[in-house]
Amino acid sequence: MTVAKVEVLEDKGIIRDLKEANKIYNKGCFGKFNGKLKLTLIETCYLLEKDKVEVEINGKKADLKEFMDYSLKFIPDFEIKYLVYRDLRERGYVVKEGNDFILYERGKRPPAEPAFTVKAISERAKFKIKEINEFIEDTENKLIIGIVDEEGDLTYYIAKFFRLKGKLKERDYAGEIVLLNDRCIVWDAKLMKMLREDFIGREFGKYTQLSLMEAAYVASKGAKIVKNGKKLSIKKFIQHAKKIQPDIENRLKAYTDLRKLSLLPKTGFKFGSHFRVYDGSPEEGHAPYLIHVVNSDYEATWAEISRAVRLAHSVKKEMIFCMIDDERIKYIRLKRITP
Repeated sequence: MTVAKVEVLEDKGIIRDLKEANKIYNKGCFGKFNGKLKLTLIETCYLLEKDKVEVEINGKKADLKEFMDYSLKFIPDFEIKYLVYRDLRERGYVVKEGNDFILYERGKRPPAEPAFTVKAISERAKFKIKEINEFIEDTENKLIIGIVDEEGDLTYYIAKFFRLKGKLKERDYAGEIVLLNDRCIVWDAKLMKMLREDFIGREFGKYTQLSLMEAAYVASKGAKIVKNGKKLSIKKFIQHAKKIQPDIENRLKAYTDLRKLSLLPKTGFKFGSHFRVYDGSPEEGHAPYLIHVVNSDYEATWAEISRAVRLAHSVKKEMIFCMIDDERIKYIRLKRITP
């Protein structure tokens, strides 16, 4: 069986034979066809692995190993990108290259509009929330992130800005909150009743316990905080709270924003996140979201992110990162998918 001959010039592969070029292009939509077929190095590598082409570099035939060694000179993370490209092709997708991979819906090809942009990333790369934010902003398509682990297996995530909206309304409060040390107590019967109706805090018979976060929010809506019989300003209270919970200011920004969105944040400690978030009454259903609040310079390992997303999925929740950049708040959802 004859195969097409690819002449490699710098970072491109060229098939000059018109018949063979047509055959390769029409069957799998590889390369760019214009009298001759221009292939990327990654496309050429895939076709070479599948014995669809022979490759010549500087007039000499190259095998798969030699070609991969050559390609690394032009694409430092060649093996990562190639594994993602190869996996998607093996799944039956048409994949084209730009700065990233452009993925078409199964069964579709150009001139149809692409459905996804795919980022190929090693599991050893750092997860940077600001980078994910920029990836989403820069793509016109839905964003898929393909993570290649050390054994060459692939895990895919859809990353998107997420809109949240609930059914719970805000209101103002009146009454007294007593600061202990790392939490607060409400003895005021009227305030206790309002908090109970709004599912804020936890009632222990004759009193209601509030977290520092909840106390700050309720105080911002009209209640007062006292310590040893003396009223504290919210500023003084936050100064106290920061000694116990250093990131309370950012968490409070997120908590307040979620309340404005008619949602109910409760502690997400049992799930390894800052909040579990309800979109309606907690008595009527489970919290559909886990939210982790981070600064725009937040970094983690992909193993940590994988664990968080998998845990959220196992308890039937969405994993959402609340990125706070100065006063701007963005919600970024990561969801594992199987293409």
